[in-house]
Amino acid sequence: MERDAIPFTAGTASPRLAVPAGAVDCHHHVYDPAEPLVPGGRPHGVATLADHARLMARLGLARHVLVQPSSYGFDNGLHLRALAEAGPARARMVAVVPPDAPLAGLRAMDAAGVVGARANLVQGIPLTPADVAPLSRRMAELGWHLQLFASAGTIAALADVLRKAPCAVVFDHFAQLPLHDWAAHPAWGVVMDLLQAGRGWVKLSSPYSLDQQDPFSVAPLARALVQAAPERMLWGTNWPHPNAATIPDDSALLDALADWVPDPATRQAILVENPARLYRFN
Repeated sequence: MERDAIPFTAGTASPRLAVPAGAVDCHHHVYDPAEPLVPGGRPHGVATLADHARLMARLGLARHVLVQPSSYGFDNGLHLRALAEAGPARARMVAVVPPDAPLAGLRAMDAAGVVGARANLVQGIPLTPADVAPLSRRMAELGWHLQLFASAGTIAALADVLRKAPCAVVFDHFAQLPLHDWAAHPAWGVVMDLLQAGRGWVKLSSPYSLDQQDPFSVAPLARALVQAAPERMLWGTNWPHPNAATIPDDSALLDALADWVPDPATRQAILVENPARLYRFN
């Protein structure tokens, strides 16, 4: 490996875009093959917190949000240990929990810096669409948000549940909206309703999940989302890119933000101010 190479990111150059102080990577994972996988869980090579810290230094990021992947199911141990290692000034976490998880355990997670729970409905492990309504009620009891990774079709099918959700809803990875005629898709209306009600957020992350051949083809959709609700947009690397067919260059992905969001003040909001509110960074 080249001296400046970082696992699971292509290239060794820094981004051209200079990010503002306090910028947040709102979505990344860590992996350890020694950790047991749930049935059907996707294996992944070693991706450590130290590797991610090197990537943050390259990109100029100050803070980050660990996201429990579906591979480990409800066993949040690996990510909770990484959260403790990173420290409360620098990191927050989104866990994966069942809707009936005991409140005492969730409150212990809250004290450690967990601020939400994720339902990955694309893989369907370990939660399903039927879990979304009761999980949203559990999130409301804690003051947490529900992070949803779901196809646009699933978002549309859950329209009534999501509009009635008593907690904030964070849509992963551009809400998996179509790259063309997105406003005609019924999921667009669901996402817009939550954004405009001040209860929804969208992560501008994992563009390759919409187009593996040309991740930068998401630009028109990204601009439309930013124009609709700049104060509800977030950005993340999705390192170590578990759903990418080809490992991307994170510097190039960050530089794309300058194209999607040409206004520096809006980029400041997306990289610093919006995540500070959602993830409770002081």
